[in-house]
Amino acid sequence: MENVIRGIRKYYPVSDRSISQLAQNFREQYLPKHHLLTRAGVRDHSVYFIESGCSRTYLLIDGKEITNWFSREGDITFSSNALYHQTAGFEYVELLEDSKLYVIPIESLNELYETNIEIANWSRVIHQEVLLKMQTLRIDRLSLSAKERYDKFIQENPDLFQRVNLGYIASYLGMTQQYLSNLRADVRF
Repeated sequence: MENVIRGIRKYYPVSDRSISQLAQNFREQYLPKHHLLTRAGVRDHSVYFIESGCSRTYLLIDGKEITNWFSREGDITFSSNALYHQTAGFEYVELLEDSKLYVIPIESLNELYETNIEIANWSRVIHQEVLLKMQTLRIDRLSLSAKERYDKFIQENPDLFQRVNLGYIASYLGMTQQYLSNLRADVRF
């Protein structure tokens, strides 16, 4: 659980005791590339901690897949509606690599929030950080050129270009795959 523990402690100094309480609720899973963890219109009941592998979250808009998030080792992924409102989600979460996951039922995680202040604080901090990142992504889409978005993505996520389909990255950055290919080839815009 090395990557998961490092990912948790990246956001909050959770003690070994609290990590142990969390881990008691985990179910280890190995799932293949392209497996869908969550589906739009279906209520999922789990949160997924990624020990190894990578995933993307995407929406179907007018029949087109729009990637809006990537998760990798040490990250968590889940259906937002399922976690926050216990309803069917609007997004898909797809594994982009064969992955080792630790899965916890949302109900068990919510019980830990009520009984373990460290786990509750970790969750609060990670969710506020994700909110800030989403806000920054929105502002970047409105204020940065495509080239600037690409450069920022490369700086913040150098490993993803080796691991993720270029079309998914282009979708995430709000551009066509051809345009991104031209940027990568250093075509001047």
